[in-house]
Amino acid sequence: MSKRCRDHCDSDSPQKRTRTRDDIGPVDRLSRLSNELLLHILSFLPVSSLNVCQRLSHRFHALGGDSEIWKRQYYSQWVRPRARRLASSRRTTLPAKADYSPKVATWFDHGHLAQEGNWKQQYRLRHNWSKGLCRVTEVEFPQPPCPPTLIRFCAGVVFTADSAHGLRAWTTRDPACCLAKIPLSAPLEPSPTIPTALAVSQIQDKIEISVGLENGHFSLFVLNLQTSRLDFQSSHVGCSDASITAMALSWPYLMVVSQHKDLTLYNLRPGSHRAEETEAPEPCQVASLKADNIVAPMTLSLRVSSFEIVATIVYSFFHIGCGWSLGIQELRLGKDGQQLDSRLATTVDSQYGLRPLQSRKWRHSAAECNQPPIDPGAPSIIHQQPPTSMSYSHPYLLTSHADNTLTMYLVVSTSERLFVQGGRRLWGHTSSVSAVQVTNRGKAVSVSSRGDEIRIWELELAISSLSSRKFFEENGVQLNAGNKDGESEPEPGLGTIHQHLGSVKVEPQESTPIGFDEERVLLLREKTGTQLLECYDFT
Repeated sequence: MSKRCRDHCDSDSPQKRTRTRDDIGPVDRLSRLSNELLLHILSFLPVSSLNVCQRLSHRFHALGGDSEIWKRQYYSQWVRPRARRLASSRRTTLPAKADYSPKVATWFDHGHLAQEGNWKQQYRLRHNWSKGLCRVTEVEFPQPPCPPTLIRFCAGVVFTADSAHGLRAWTTRDPACCLAKIPLSAPLEPSPTIPTALAVSQIQDKIEISVGLENGHFSLFVLNLQTSRLDFQSSHVGCSDASITAMALSWPYLMVVSQHKDLTLYNLRPGSHRAEETEAPEPCQVASLKADNIVAPMTLSLRVSSFEIVATIVYSFFHIGCGWSLGIQELRLGKDGQQLDSRLATTVDSQYGLRPLQSRKWRHSAAECNQPPIDPGAPSIIHQQPPTSMSYSHPYLLTSHADNTLTMYLVVSTSERLFVQGGRRLWGHTSSVSAVQVTNRGKAVSVSSRGDEIRIWELELAISSLSSRKFFEENGVQLNAGNKDGESEPEPGLGTIHQHLGSVKVEPQESTPIGFDEERVLLLREKTGTQLLECYDFT
């Protein structure tokens, strides 16, 4: 007799069934573990899995966002590979216990992150920088009658100076909000003043501002970051009645270049180096130079240490062999104003591919690169036109050119000598590069003349990769802006805030980089009758 199916069973007769473990479901053993064990397990997961774990529950959201886990991820992604490259370039090996160190001060060139608490945010920020992912906000406001508007960026605050609106401060977190504004001229000077140069410097919770004027004077202002109050400090007469064309400020020292090609270095607080003093004595002239010929563009730099002042001016000149080159003059002065040294260097040797001889060990390691010798009669870098812009932040010197390229140099300044090495061409732009800016950490931003292409660069590998011919072939990253839908309402008296989707494409127009920090890049675009302030946010 065949066995009856279950469907033919008498429904009235109760059937007893035993429940098994499969009916109950799998046992959640993972949730029974302590937080310490779970954190140890999560530390082995990749970033993609950590993001998935944070969506499981409130508990795993907190555990997956643990700052120490993301600190290890940051080290593995950005610090450890760089340490390997440095060790490889120096023909050395890393010690066995160099896998991870919780002391950020021991991470090369990452000491500024020692006080950082949110390491997931730092990882996201560095990731967005490497991919060029950002959110762009545009603020449109009327153009002054006497362009151009001078722009500087410091400590998350944008400073603009023009004859119509004076000196104004804007916050990058809300670009439509003007923090403070003040007239450029003193209260007893009713006539409008045209600004020609602008420089800023941060001192603790204050930002010192210096504005150069067309009549050769310069005015000093201070912005209190805690109260957002902008105050006028003093106004001074320059060494000549010519317009001031360039300025560099590292409080309390100010370097000024006039239209008559005079360079002057001032001490704004003579007899004292404390920024807390409220009195504003007359600036003391520390050094002065007279140039025979200066061809724009040029850039100034001031480095102040505990025992000396290093004032640097970088200019362009034409060399009959390799075209347009750069000259660097460095003044070293003591804190008492006494000149310690004055040195000159050019980029000619770097353009010819020649490097200054170092030790025997350096010559031996360079020979191991198996590179063919460079013909000293044929320069490897030739510029038939002067650079469109230049930026120097020791030790990086970067210039932009009309042939869609940039050139990077490494300036070596020691107590014995000053020289330039490592001239490299940077490719990636599809049109003439109009402006460039670099920081002393090796980050750079370049903008094409048409304004539709913005690229960011990581130059920190320059020191360890000077012998590599493939260096920088793919390191330039173009910014891609992606925002949420929606437009904000117009701000009264300012203009309209626009938010765009996708890649940044605008009408051909001139664009000027304002500046950038670890989180944002700011640009100023000139339009017919208006100006467009763009903030690219990587957070």
